[in-house]
Amino acid sequence: MNEKGTREKIKEAFLHIVSFWPFALSHHPECRNFSNHTIHLGKIRFCIGCFIGYPTAILGIFLLPLLNISHFIPIDLYLLIAICLLSTFILSILNLTKNKGIKILQKFLIGLGSSFLFWYIMTRPNSRLVNIFIFNIAFGVILGVLNLYHVLGFILTCYKCETPFLWGTCGGFNIIVKNFEKHRLNNFFVSFEEFSKNLVERKEKKKKSD
Repeated sequence: MNEKGTREKIKEAFLHIVSFWPFALSHHPECRNFSNHTIHLGKIRFCIGCFIGYPTAILGIFLLPLLNISHFIPIDLYLLIAICLLSTFILSILNLTKNKGIKILQKFLIGLGSSFLFWYIMTRPNSRLVNIFIFNIAFGVILGVLNLYHVLGFILTCYKCETPFLWGTCGGFNIIVKNFEKHRLNNFFVSFEEFSKNLVERKEKKKKSD
């Protein structure tokens, strides 16, 4: 590939990334099936999990020592508190987080639980570097489980839709498709059309057999 062709490929890849910018903040399509996963701040949509959970965790890490919480709550109880707060994840499994208020509260508690977990680990009788490593492993596992659950939930929600994975014409991805058109990019979402058609036919056959 010559230099001009390489530049064009890089430009095209960059414009594809730019086209997904709205999705970078909301992490969910503009679809009624995902409406309880996002909040609006002005005209911008934000993912509740990321924009409630992460800031809460970061603020908690800084505020817990500043507020001298350990003066009222022994450090040894931090682990128990962290487990209790993080276990509110079960509200998602019980479908209670379909209520947006409960979801926001849950993400706040999970973020706060991460803060308590951080300071519990950081006060262990190890070197600071070892404790940071342990926390990164623990937080990585927690984050991996949460993200895996939400990815599976995302896929299942799309699967249950009357037009499963038909993202090329789905209203939820409309703004991204318009960005593709604006930048004269290939709308690779249309490659899902055959897959979506087969899923719909499979669902219809299953209904008839039931």
